[in-house]
Amino acid sequence: MPKTNEVGAPGKSRSWLFNYFGAGAIWGSSFFFIEFANASLSPIGLAFWRCVLGALTLYAVLRIKKIVIRKDLKFFALCFAVGLFNTAIPFVLFAFGGHHVSSAFSGMANAITPIATVIALLTIFRGEHVSRNQLIGLFVGIIGVLTLIGVWEGIHTDSWLAVFGIVFAATCYGFGGPFIRKFVEPRGHPLEVAAFGQIAAAAVLLLPVYLTQPLTTGPFTFQSLGALFELGILGTGIAYTMYYPLLRQVGSAVSSTVTLMAPLIAVTLGVVVLGEKLSWFEPVGGFVILVGAAIAQGLFRKRKTLAM
Repeated sequence: MPKTNEVGAPGKSRSWLFNYFGAGAIWGSSFFFIEFANASLSPIGLAFWRCVLGALTLYAVLRIKKIVIRKDLKFFALCFAVGLFNTAIPFVLFAFGGHHVSSAFSGMANAITPIATVIALLTIFRGEHVSRNQLIGLFVGIIGVLTLIGVWEGIHTDSWLAVFGIVFAATCYGFGGPFIRKFVEPRGHPLEVAAFGQIAAAAVLLLPVYLTQPLTTGPFTFQSLGALFELGILGTGIAYTMYYPLLRQVGSAVSSTVTLMAPLIAVTLGVVVLGEKLSWFEPVGGFVILVGAAIAQGLFRKRKTLAM
């Protein structure tokens, strides 16, 4: 398969900026909608239906574009692997965390993803030497996480397990991008097929666990049902038609920074619409995480302009 991580390579029908800001805006608002969907579904139930709706959306895209899914057992196995740690587990953990911490907090914690991506690229997927900027960025990011959770006085939550779960979920996303780039993309399947395989596999993995518990935890309302459809169709279906091309266009390191948009969107919606209150150290910690991620990704260095 030809190397296509340079923006502007043949076959690019959309600007990488469209995919970047589109996916970032959709995922940044997901924490807001999780608050409403949580009223009717358990964390596993919410994750399952997100994946079902997302898979159906992506399958519709395949049919509209007349894309054929060819037989490739190794590819299917990889879809289950990435579906587990890059979709099923994070979806469940973010939904669980939504019961205990604010949507603004979840959005700010999600900015850990680019830092986790740097760690993944340095340890598992590339084995390159650690640069000074990356060390500084990781150190600043850790300080930001400690500030965000207010380690000196304790976070305002009834479950530290939820806090650790959210941090772990963001870390899973950080490792997911490099995994897709290294193992899934080289199989040569269309991006839409890879996205469909990941989400559909996650739904299959979640189904047995979901069937062991009540199907709903409360009656569906207009708000909870609307939030579920937004999370499934947009946040799990359409967003991945933007993220997978973005991975190929600019690579996992840059594409992971779409999560840097999440804090701004999540905090704005949480505070303005949901009336959530922030402790002073939460936005400060979120900002420090953003700075650390930017340093680790080398965004403060002069770099070549990416063609649109």
